[in-house]
Amino acid sequence: MVKGSKTGGTAGSVFALIGIYALIYIICTALFIALFHTGFLASMDVLMYRGVAFIIITGVVAAVIMGVLRKLWGFITTRDIIMMFTIFCCVNMVFLTLIPVTVERSVSVFMLSYMEENSDQTFTEESVGEVFTTKYVEDYGAFEKRFHEQVETGTIVQNPDGTYSITESGKFVVKMFRTISEWFNTDQRLVYPNEN
Repeated sequence: MVKGSKTGGTAGSVFALIGIYALIYIICTALFIALFHTGFLASMDVLMYRGVAFIIITGVVAAVIMGVLRKLWGFITTRDIIMMFTIFCCVNMVFLTLIPVTVERSVSVFMLSYMEENSDQTFTEESVGEVFTTKYVEDYGAFEKRFHEQVETGTIVQNPDGTYSITESGKFVVKMFRTISEWFNTDQRLVYPNEN
Protein backbone atom coordinates (compact mmCIF):
# COMPACT_ATOMS: atom_id res chain seq x y z
CA MET A 1 0.00 0.00 0.00
CA VAL A 2 2.84 2.36 0.85
CA LYS A 3 4.59 1.61 -2.45
CA GLY A 4 1.40 2.15 -4.41
CA SER A 5 0.77 5.41 -2.63
CA LYS A 6 4.32 6.57 -3.34
CA THR A 7 3.97 5.66 -7.01
CA GLY A 8 0.66 7.48 -7.21
CA GLY A 9 2.23 10.52 -5.57
CA THR A 10 5.14 10.46 -8.04
CA ALA A 11 2.80 10.20 -11.02
CA GLY A 12 0.75 13.06 -9.64
CA SER A 13 3.87 15.19 -9.28
CA VAL A 14 4.86 14.47 -12.89
CA PHE A 15 1.45 15.51 -14.21
CA ALA A 16 1.44 18.58 -11.97
CA LEU A 17 4.90 19.52 -13.26
CA ILE A 18 3.79 19.15 -16.88
CA GLY A 19 0.80 21.37 -16.15
CA ILE A 20 3.03 23.97 -14.50
CA TYR A 21 5.40 23.98 -17.48
CA ALA A 22 2.49 24.41 -19.91
CA LEU A 23 0.79 27.15 -17.88
CA ILE A 24 3.98 29.19 -17.42
CA TYR A 25 4.82 28.76 -21.12
CA ILE A 26 1.38 30.04 -22.20
CA ILE A 27 1.44 33.01 -19.81
CA CYS A 28 4.97 34.07 -20.73
CA THR A 29 4.37 33.60 -24.47
CA ALA A 30 1.36 35.91 -24.17
CA LEU A 31 3.64 38.41 -22.40
CA PHE A 32 6.25 37.98 -25.15
CA ILE A 33 3.71 38.80 -27.86
CA ALA A 34 2.27 41.70 -25.83
CA LEU A 35 5.70 43.34 -25.59
CA PHE A 36 5.68 43.91 -29.37
CA HIS A 37 2.75 46.27 -28.88
CA THR A 38 4.47 48.43 -26.29
CA GLY A 39 7.04 51.17 -26.68
CA PHE A 40 9.52 49.05 -24.76
CA LEU A 41 12.84 48.84 -26.65
CA ALA A 42 11.23 50.77 -29.50
CA SER A 43 14.66 52.15 -30.38
CA MET A 44 15.56 48.68 -31.65
CA ASP A 45 14.28 48.96 -35.21
CA VAL A 46 15.24 45.40 -36.21
CA LEU A 47 12.43 42.98 -35.39
CA MET A 48 14.84 40.10 -34.86
CA TYR A 49 16.93 41.90 -32.24
CA ARG A 50 13.90 43.24 -30.43
CA GLY A 51 12.31 39.79 -30.48
CA VAL A 52 15.44 38.13 -29.08
CA ALA A 53 15.54 40.70 -26.27
CA PHE A 54 11.88 40.02 -25.50
CA ILE A 55 12.48 36.26 -25.52
CA ILE A 56 15.32 36.57 -23.01
CA ILE A 57 13.29 38.90 -20.78
CA THR A 58 10.19 36.70 -20.78
CA GLY A 59 12.36 33.58 -20.45
CA VAL A 60 13.80 35.03 -17.25
CA VAL A 61 10.26 35.82 -16.06
CA ALA A 62 9.31 32.17 -16.74
CA ALA A 63 12.31 30.96 -14.72
CA VAL A 64 11.51 33.32 -11.85
CA ILE A 65 7.90 32.11 -11.74
CA MET A 66 9.15 28.52 -11.64
CA GLY A 67 11.55 29.51 -8.83
CA VAL A 68 8.73 31.03 -6.79
CA LEU A 69 6.60 27.91 -7.29
CA ARG A 70 9.53 25.79 -6.12
CA LYS A 71 9.08 27.29 -2.65
CA LEU A 72 5.48 26.06 -2.66
CA TRP A 73 5.98 22.60 -4.16
CA GLY A 74 9.04 20.56 -3.24
CA PHE A 75 8.93 18.39 -6.38
CA ILE A 76 10.12 21.36 -8.47
CA THR A 77 13.91 21.33 -8.72
CA THR A 78 16.63 23.72 -9.89
CA ARG A 79 16.79 21.66 -13.06
CA ASP A 80 13.14 22.50 -13.74
CA ILE A 81 13.90 26.22 -13.44
CA ILE A 82 16.75 25.91 -15.96
CA MET A 83 14.63 23.70 -18.24
CA MET A 84 11.75 26.19 -18.15
CA PHE A 85 14.05 29.00 -19.32
CA THR A 86 15.70 26.82 -21.98
CA ILE A 87 12.50 25.35 -23.42
CA PHE A 88 10.74 28.71 -23.47
CA CYS A 89 13.61 30.48 -25.23
CA CYS A 90 14.24 27.70 -27.77
CA VAL A 91 10.63 27.21 -28.86
CA ASN A 92 9.90 30.92 -29.16
CA MET A 93 13.19 31.60 -30.95
CA VAL A 94 12.28 29.03 -33.60
CA PHE A 95 8.84 30.58 -34.02
CA LEU A 96 10.24 34.12 -34.18
CA THR A 97 12.80 33.30 -36.84
CA LEU A 98 10.54 31.10 -38.95
CA ILE A 99 7.49 33.36 -39.09
CA PRO A 100 7.72 37.08 -38.18
CA VAL A 101 11.36 37.57 -39.09
CA THR A 102 11.02 35.78 -42.43
CA VAL A 103 8.02 37.93 -43.32
CA GLU A 104 9.86 41.05 -42.24
CA ARG A 105 13.20 40.39 -43.94
CA SER A 106 12.65 38.81 -47.33
CA VAL A 107 13.37 42.02 -49.28
CA SER A 108 16.25 42.95 -46.97
CA VAL A 109 18.02 39.67 -47.62
CA PHE A 110 17.98 40.30 -51.36
CA MET A 111 19.07 43.92 -51.03
CA LEU A 112 22.00 43.18 -48.71
CA SER A 113 23.13 40.20 -50.76
CA TYR A 114 23.15 42.29 -53.93
CA MET A 115 25.12 45.09 -52.27
CA GLU A 116 27.60 42.60 -50.81
CA GLU A 117 28.22 41.05 -54.23
CA ASN A 118 28.85 44.54 -55.60
CA SER A 119 30.65 45.95 -52.58
CA ASP A 120 33.17 47.74 -54.81
CA GLN A 121 30.34 50.13 -55.74
CA THR A 122 28.27 52.69 -53.86
CA PHE A 123 24.50 52.99 -54.22
CA THR A 124 21.64 55.41 -53.87
CA GLU A 125 18.28 54.37 -52.47
CA GLU A 126 16.80 54.80 -55.94
CA SER A 127 19.43 52.63 -57.64
CA VAL A 128 18.89 49.78 -55.18
CA GLY A 129 15.13 50.11 -55.70
CA GLU A 130 15.59 49.83 -59.45
CA VAL A 131 17.76 46.74 -59.04
CA PHE A 132 15.11 45.16 -56.83
CA THR A 133 12.40 45.83 -59.41
CA THR A 134 14.39 44.71 -62.45
CA LYS A 135 16.23 41.73 -60.95
CA TYR A 136 14.09 40.37 -58.12
CA VAL A 137 10.65 41.11 -59.52
CA GLU A 138 11.16 41.02 -63.29
CA ASP A 139 14.30 38.95 -64.06
CA TYR A 140 13.82 36.43 -61.28
CA GLY A 141 10.08 36.24 -61.92
CA ALA A 142 9.38 36.70 -58.22
CA PHE A 143 5.74 37.57 -58.78
CA GLU A 144 5.11 34.80 -61.30
CA LYS A 145 6.80 32.25 -59.06
CA ARG A 146 4.74 33.23 -56.01
CA PHE A 147 1.55 33.43 -58.08
CA HIS A 148 1.92 29.92 -59.47
CA GLU A 149 2.87 28.59 -56.02
CA GLN A 150 -0.51 29.78 -54.79
CA VAL A 151 -2.27 28.03 -57.68
CA GLU A 152 -0.39 24.82 -56.83
CA THR A 153 -1.21 25.04 -53.13
CA GLY A 154 -4.88 25.77 -53.85
CA THR A 155 -5.11 29.23 -52.28
CA ILE A 156 -6.17 30.66 -55.64
CA VAL A 157 -7.95 28.96 -58.53
CA GLN A 158 -8.28 29.70 -62.24
CA ASN A 159 -11.81 30.39 -63.45
CA PRO A 160 -13.19 29.15 -66.82
CA ASP A 161 -12.72 32.63 -68.34
CA GLY A 162 -9.01 32.63 -67.45
CA THR A 163 -9.28 34.94 -64.44
CA TYR A 164 -8.31 33.89 -60.91
CA SER A 165 -10.14 33.95 -57.57
CA ILE A 166 -9.05 33.32 -54.00
CA THR A 167 -10.31 30.07 -52.46
CA GLU A 168 -11.61 29.43 -48.96
CA SER A 169 -8.20 27.92 -48.19
CA GLY A 170 -6.58 31.14 -49.38
CA LYS A 171 -8.88 33.23 -47.19
CA PHE A 172 -7.90 31.10 -44.20
CA VAL A 173 -4.19 31.65 -44.94
CA VAL A 174 -4.76 35.41 -45.17
CA LYS A 175 -6.55 35.38 -41.79
CA MET A 176 -3.62 33.49 -40.29
CA PHE A 177 -1.06 35.96 -41.69
CA ARG A 178 -3.12 38.92 -40.49
CA THR A 179 -3.30 37.43 -37.01
CA ILE A 180 0.47 36.92 -36.94
CA SER A 181 1.02 40.42 -38.32
CA GLU A 182 -1.22 41.88 -35.58
CA TRP A 183 0.43 39.85 -32.83
CA PHE A 184 3.92 40.94 -33.79
CA ASN A 185 2.99 44.43 -35.00
CA THR A 186 4.58 44.04 -38.45
CA ASP A 187 3.86 46.35 -41.39
CA GLN A 188 0.07 46.22 -41.76
CA ARG A 189 0.19 47.46 -45.37
CA LEU A 190 1.35 44.01 -46.46
CA VAL A 191 -1.76 42.28 -45.12
CA TYR A 192 -4.25 45.13 -45.67
CA PRO A 193 -3.10 46.62 -49.01
CA ASN A 194 -6.42 48.35 -49.81
CA GLU A 195 -6.52 50.22 -46.52
CA ASN A 196 -3.12 51.88 -46.82
